[in-house]
Amino acid sequence: MSHPVPQRDADAPPAGAGTCQNVPTGRQRECRLLDGLLESAMDGGAALLLYGEPGIGKSTMLDYATRRDGIRVLRSRGAESETLLPYAVLADLLLPLRPHFAQLPPRQLRALEGCFALSDADDPDPYAACAGALCVLSTAGKVEPVVVLVDDLHWVDPASRRVLQFVARRVAAERVVLVMATGTGPGRQDGWEGVPHLALEALDEDASREVLSSRELDPFAFPADRIVALSRGNPLVLVEYAAVLSRVLESGTPPWDEAWQIPGARVERAWQRLMNSVPGETREALLYLATSVSADVAALERVLDMAGLFLGALDAAEEVGLVRAVAGTYELGHPVLRPLLLGRCPTSERLRAYQAWAKTSSGELHTWYLAAATAGPDASLAVALAATACREEQRGALGMAARAWHRAAELSPDEPDKAVRLLRAATDAFHSGDTSDAAHWCDQALRWSADPRLTADIELLRGQACGWLGMPGRAHQLLTTAARAVESVDRARACALYGAAAVPALMDGRITSATAAAARCADLAEPAAELQLLAAAVNGMTRALTGQVPEARALLLPAQRTVQVRERWTLEAGFWATQIGMGLSWVDEDDAAREVLDTVIDCARRDDVPSLLAPALVNRCAMESWRNWTAARADGNEALRWSRKLGHAATTGYVLTLLARLDGLRGDRTASEERIAQYEQRCGRDVRGLDVFAEAALGSAALAVGDLRSCQARLERAFTLAEEMGLTNPGLLPFVPDLAEAQVRAGNRQRATELTAWLDESAAATELAWPAAAHARCRAMLAESADGAEEWLAVAEQHHARRDMPFELARTRLVAGAALRRLRRPAAAREPLMSARRAFGVLGASSWQARACAELAATGQGAPGSAHVELLTAQELQVARAIGKGLSNMEAATALFLSRKTVEAHLTRIYRKLDIRSRTDLARHLALAGVEC
Repeated sequence: MSHPVPQRDADAPPAGAGTCQNVPTGRQRECRLLDGLLESAMDGGAALLLYGEPGIGKSTMLDYATRRDGIRVLRSRGAESETLLPYAVLADLLLPLRPHFAQLPPRQLRALEGCFALSDADDPDPYAACAGALCVLSTAGKVEPVVVLVDDLHWVDPASRRVLQFVARRVAAERVVLVMATGTGPGRQDGWEGVPHLALEALDEDASREVLSSRELDPFAFPADRIVALSRGNPLVLVEYAAVLSRVLESGTPPWDEAWQIPGARVERAWQRLMNSVPGETREALLYLATSVSADVAALERVLDMAGLFLGALDAAEEVGLVRAVAGTYELGHPVLRPLLLGRCPTSERLRAYQAWAKTSSGELHTWYLAAATAGPDASLAVALAATACREEQRGALGMAARAWHRAAELSPDEPDKAVRLLRAATDAFHSGDTSDAAHWCDQALRWSADPRLTADIELLRGQACGWLGMPGRAHQLLTTAARAVESVDRARACALYGAAAVPALMDGRITSATAAAARCADLAEPAAELQLLAAAVNGMTRALTGQVPEARALLLPAQRTVQVRERWTLEAGFWATQIGMGLSWVDEDDAAREVLDTVIDCARRDDVPSLLAPALVNRCAMESWRNWTAARADGNEALRWSRKLGHAATTGYVLTLLARLDGLRGDRTASEERIAQYEQRCGRDVRGLDVFAEAALGSAALAVGDLRSCQARLERAFTLAEEMGLTNPGLLPFVPDLAEAQVRAGNRQRATELTAWLDESAAATELAWPAAAHARCRAMLAESADGAEEWLAVAEQHHARRDMPFELARTRLVAGAALRRLRRPAAAREPLMSARRAFGVLGASSWQARACAELAATGQGAPGSAHVELLTAQELQVARAIGKGLSNMEAATALFLSRKTVEAHLTRIYRKLDIRSRTDLARHLALAGVEC
């Protein structure tokens, strides 16, 4: 017999996995529907048929239906082995209600007892059995509402299924709810006419990543993208892969080891039932489909004919959802089916399938299939694949080129060829954004390299990949060790290695080590333009970070002029140009920085190089954070999307701290804290150079909402971290006047005075606008006379005029206005306070605007206004800026990597939100809001 309270179905994720308040992740709509059904059970009944592919979460939804008080739950499930036992499932459901049998009419009682072998009745009357089942449920429902849950309905015995169909159509007047779950496939939903159906669809990408997060995996780190792609929104596949990957990571195995990508036992069992339900010739045809690169109908028909099969063999697979026809091609119904089909067939059969595909194809496809059908080394085939890889590179298809180089390396009999081709594979993978594969393939290449120059090239790429993957300490060590090893053989390669080593050292918060590596890079730099650019970039950055502003300018400005004259760059030159732009923004050369960063971003969009686009966007976001929050937010969100997609931990962490600061300054402390939580999850404490920015973001967010204690603790910690790192450029420590303000408001004027002195010294040493303005602000705040406050406000205004910093200017005016009001000069306080209030309103800094309003009210002045551009989402703003620049919809779509329809949809929403009707209106509106196109 079936069990009344069965074990969880093999295709269901664990209870509570990925749930929030008992609502399965991504199933809010379905749960609301179930809630409505269950609530209706108090007054009347209903029935619902759930259906979906294996692992989609049908059992989880039935679990959800059990979590309600005051309702009696009856649950059973079908079992394939019991489909020939009549009334097995019905007995599971009704026998717990046997006390109610006494109220049945005699004929119905005899029928049910006969169904359940409780009497000697032969051949029970089917109608009486159906009526009796309905009567028993109705009687039980009068005592308390009853919910009947049936899982795996497709395996329920026909007799029980007939009774359930009868009851489902007649419960509207009873306090009984039926919820049944079945799979997809032919006939599985037949006979349920009149009963509402609900298809459980795949989870969307956000929900899929939330499931991974609930399993304590970073939803944006490698290999989350692969898990999301493999699962195609199937919860069971997500949970199974996450569990396997967690075990892999705990064991210390690198995540790029592809063993974790083999589906687990529960996933295999869930899909095995469908695969076993089709004929043998269909399963054989599925193998040919699984081994295809691109299975258009004509090609598939040819290869099946060669194997003695026919295209119609796939009809049975299509009926049950194992295969689907899309635009003249066939594809497997779910990505997980490919590794399942390939994993369960003998190697000889798989190679035979590839050989058949090779015989029926030509050109590059022929080469690919031959490579897949070859078990051992083959020099001529390796050469052919290398030629294919070169053609893919010329077309810009770097991902395809990387795979071709890698397979060519596997087929290469000679070790030097193997090492060179693995390096080419890793280089293309790195440039296409597959950083983890790049690191893994570099490890493989090193095993075959005996040439010190080739080894140096491999180590250079490996170190860069490790740095982006969030291992800056290891990256710096690898790069410096490799530089020392090759220095006596090849100074140019050693120069490149030392220069590259400076960047992860900065990520790791070791500015002294970065400075040493940059200096050695400069010592070894030869007249070659690329090396000179590299040396200028890294030495300019390290000097800028340590407050050596004139020296940094002397290095960075000539380098900027050099890169601006180039029409096309190598990826490495583009990356160093990005670092030059970042360094220039640290020394108040904003126009030059913006020019070079804009150029890099435009080139990256034009050439479709997202691995260059992400760091350039995040650096422009950091620069725009001073003057244009709307533009900074748009750049930051796009950078975050790309860096997550590329698996760049360091870039992801940096942009999260920048966006967290913007959120906090606008008064959204919750959003700021969420960003930093994501940063800590993504970077752990591995990218230590960013910790100062994370602490500062949380501290400034606390100050914005008046939490002085938290602000003091966070910002003092950030200040200490900066001192320990050797980070002395005050432009990278914009929180210092925040800390001084918090100390004054907390009554600690002595500490505020010390911080003010530090700002004065920094302003004198660097001659930068920001520390001079911040120093004057703090002096106005500490002034003991109204005249003194006015004088220092005037000084601050002069320094603010040197650099566009609208938020900081508004903060200065707020501080000075508050000081003037406190020192009993309300009339003089009103003008700076009103100016601050307007600026905060435009910026959307609601908490600071409220404070300015409160200060104004204390002077006897009244209230405010707001900015419509802030209503736009990050992507809407990106589209608005592209259209405002004069791009057509198609040009904007190409530049932003979106479809034209997506751009048009965003544009419709933009017009509605801004209450405008034309592109001219849009450009004018953006200009008035201070948004650069």
